[in-house]
Amino acid sequence: MRSNGLTAPAYTPVADLAPQVADAVLADLRAQGVAAYAKPVESSSTTGFDRPEFRVSVKDRLYVDTTASLQVRQLIALRDPGLDIDNEDLTWAQIVATFDQPVPPGSAVWPAQEDVGDDAPRASGAPAAEAPTPHARASWHNDLGSSDHQRRNEPADPLDAREHFVPDAPPPLPRLEPHKQLAWLGLVGGPLLLMVAALFTIVLPTWLSLLAVAGFVGGFLTLVVTMDSRADEDRDSDDGAVV
Repeated sequence: MRSNGLTAPAYTPVADLAPQVADAVLADLRAQGVAAYAKPVESSSTTGFDRPEFRVSVKDRLYVDTTASLQVRQLIALRDPGLDIDNEDLTWAQIVATFDQPVPPGSAVWPAQEDVGDDAPRASGAPAAEAPTPHARASWHNDLGSSDHQRRNEPADPLDAREHFVPDAPPPLPRLEPHKQLAWLGLVGGPLLLMVAALFTIVLPTWLSLLAVAGFVGGFLTLVVTMDSRADEDRDSDDGAVV
């Protein structure tokens, strides 16, 4: 980094110049009392080389006092009209450098063409709508409240019969055959009787205990023997849902 010997509280990049041109501009700005410095545009091939004779086709970025940046840009543009001082990298560096700068008092925070007052005419030429009076606002609230009350008290519209789905009644449960009913009674009732007797320390007669065990075993065997043992290929083709 090469400085012209003057200092400033804040700097702004203004242009990317050839090293020899940057040195000449630094000297001119020192004579005018403008703080400035120049340093190479950072790249992987120029890092560590700050002497102009070691850098070929590498430009220096000129930083000047923020308060004089506009005047310096105009001066450089007048001296070299063909110089490109608006490249994307330089513009981004200027934004970063001035990001924390305070906004001058009285400056516009948006473009002038967007600075339209409340009483300005519309773009289409139509006059601005008048502000509602307190009486109009009160009547509007009353109308809104009455309409809401009326809407809440209105009966709901009946559903269209064509749009209302009524599911079919579920089919009745199949009736078990008498021998299967007895088998289920023995399968469930036998162990339940023995469990209740053991829980409440009730001494059952021997014949009743044997009957409970026999009912469980007999019911289980009956249900297993009478199970539907047809193979899948023997079932009806329409057994189940059809998509």
